[in-house]
Amino acid sequence: MIARLKSALSSVSSRVSSRGLSGWFGATELPSQPLPQVKGPQQSLPSYLNNAKPNPAMAFLLADRRLASKDISTYRSGTSTRQTIRDFARSSPDLSAAVASYIRAGITDSSTAVAKNPDGTLNPQATAALAHMLTRMNVLNDYTIGYDSSPSVRSLCETWAGELIMYGGCAGELVLDKARLPSHVHPVSLVQIKLFPSADGKKLVPKQVLSSTTIDLDMATFFMVTLDQDALEPYAQSPIESAIPAVVFSAEFMNDIRRVVRRAIHPRVTVTINEEKFRRSIPQEVQFDPQALSAHMNEVIAQVAQQINGLSPEEALVLFDTMGFEVKDHGNTNLSHEYSVLSEFVNSKMATGAKVLPTVLGYADGSSNTASAEVLMFMKYVNGTVLQKLNEMLSKVLTLAVRLLGHDVVVEFKFAAIDLRPDSELEAFRAMKQSRVLELLSLGLVSDEEAAVELTGHLPPSGYRPLAGSGFRANTGLSPVGQGFNGHAQAGGQAQAGGPHPTPPLNGPAPEQAKSQNKK
Repeated sequence: MIARLKSALSSVSSRVSSRGLSGWFGATELPSQPLPQVKGPQQSLPSYLNNAKPNPAMAFLLADRRLASKDISTYRSGTSTRQTIRDFARSSPDLSAAVASYIRAGITDSSTAVAKNPDGTLNPQATAALAHMLTRMNVLNDYTIGYDSSPSVRSLCETWAGELIMYGGCAGELVLDKARLPSHVHPVSLVQIKLFPSADGKKLVPKQVLSSTTIDLDMATFFMVTLDQDALEPYAQSPIESAIPAVVFSAEFMNDIRRVVRRAIHPRVTVTINEEKFRRSIPQEVQFDPQALSAHMNEVIAQVAQQINGLSPEEALVLFDTMGFEVKDHGNTNLSHEYSVLSEFVNSKMATGAKVLPTVLGYADGSSNTASAEVLMFMKYVNGTVLQKLNEMLSKVLTLAVRLLGHDVVVEFKFAAIDLRPDSELEAFRAMKQSRVLELLSLGLVSDEEAAVELTGHLPPSGYRPLAGSGFRANTGLSPVGQGFNGHAQAGGQAQAGGPHPTPPLNGPAPEQAKSQNKK
């Protein structure tokens, strides 16, 4: 027994010494993640419901904040911070612009979704199944149920992006059909999610609370992603929560300016009544009755005020000599400097609290270089706040959806990078990217499917001839042709041994230098 143990230890030692620790542990494969026990029908309820059993004969009420006659500073007394943020995000011009900027910039025009094996290689069959699933979620509704209110992927991302900014997270449920196959994704508002401790206290148990109804969401098909989660708090916090004091101050400041403009800046009409002449025109029975005299005078003043306040600018004013008419302006009062200082102060606090740079909200008045730097920094904010979180959320949801179809893969969903340049300007950069990807494909460092997804967004078409590792690009075969890496001319040759195609001569339009070095 001792001899066998020594032999085994020596064998292990020789393998470790010959391959190294990385090679030894790299040969070990992790077991596949087992499929969860999923529930068939949809468990969560729509977040716009007030109770679990709405009356089908009663239409939903349309929320109307009546902002034309609403003092938005009253939203400061909301029932909760989340409700206050939601109200101000709809009513405050600055905060609504900040939220809209995050959503519009964070959701780009295109995206790619690929299914990869656990070792990181692309799985063509699972990727094709994923493409069919996304097409079904986007445009192929369930025609058997009549109107299908399930959102598309883009509409779903718009809802999630708003939740990320206003509440600091997003949540949703992967809904399965009767055959327990992925049907669509149902968003759940983070406002209705309550977190409870598990029996052992080691994890959080989410539940949706609607009035007196509580729905257990402790299931594999429910997903939730938070932004900048505090380890000392179970709930996510909004990144724009710190902007609320500045929004309230801005609302009060605008109310003060409105009152000052009407009272001190705009010209005002003053009517003076000659009391002595006015008393002569009062009837005798009224002059000696104090109560009747007071009522008569108030009535005359009210009639004159109503007539003056309802007078249009082009209308003429006709008065008796008992009254005097005068237009008063603000004189030498000039508050432009004070208003400018206060406005800049409020705007800076608003932009800081909302995590949006002044250029995005239209506050900046500096140079173009400063504006360009601020826009670039804002793109970094949006990339980490919205785009990356949406990629994470959709990757998790679609991974489970594809695994339920029988593919042992993980899904990598990616929105296109944020770029504010026009498409015509990006064509040159796309050509450089295509050249780089094709060179990697020629070297065999990427597969044909990976190169096709990188360049076109989908798998290669039917009848495509595989080119990975064939050396079809210049200077990537066994014997490159034309101007070689060392600057000397080289003869043409065949492709690498075992390669499917010979190397063509170097006569294509591929650039010889980087784009910045081209003189023409």
